[in-house]
Amino acid sequence: YVGFPEAIPPWVQAGGRDGIAIELLRSVLRAEGLHLHPVQQPYARRLQTYRHGQLDALYDITPQQQQYEQLNGSISLPLHSFDNIAVALGRRQLEIEQLSDLLRWRVMAWDGAGNVLPSGYDRLLALADGNYLEARNQGHQLVNLLAGRVDVILCDRLIFEWQRRQLYPATLETAPPLRIYPLLPPKEAGLLFRDSGLRARVDARIRA
Repeated sequence: YVGFPEAIPPWVQAGGRDGIAIELLRSVLRAEGLHLHPVQQPYARRLQTYRHGQLDALYDITPQQQQYEQLNGSISLPLHSFDNIAVALGRRQLEIEQLSDLLRWRVMAWDGAGNVLPSGYDRLLALADGNYLEARNQGHQLVNLLAGRVDVILCDRLIFEWQRRQLYPATLETAPPLRIYPLLPPKEAGLLFRDSGLRARVDARIRA
């Protein structure tokens, strides 16, 4: 049983439908004769489920998150990586050259982003000013940006492109201009395994 987010399409689809990440892990485990049971929950809840021994692994956990959340286990090699970006409406012409510039704007990040954002962004200060929130469903980020509820969204480039094509399926030419700010480093999506032996078997398959 592996804990996944509720929805970060196309990596993890909502409603129990497979996404890219689930398909990748299913293929790895199948090669070891194992069957994948995805459990999709909000960030805090799936950490608690893991702590209670009801999950064998957690998808997309970094060493920083493991240390901050005090989670037992060992982290696998990356299943894939996220190309995280900041996105704003082009007509706003926001002057954002470095992470600290985001403090002036209302930011919506992904669920659980707070523990892995680079040190150049003071999340706690932004939170205190009411300028930071996280989306449990990343499919809603772009909708909130276009509606003017937030000034900037932080998300993976593939997730952003998926959201944009869902909103404008006919042609992207009808979409309002959006500006991408490449402020964030790539984020590796490893898995935290309770059993180090199982983690080693998964690592061997990922290497292959």
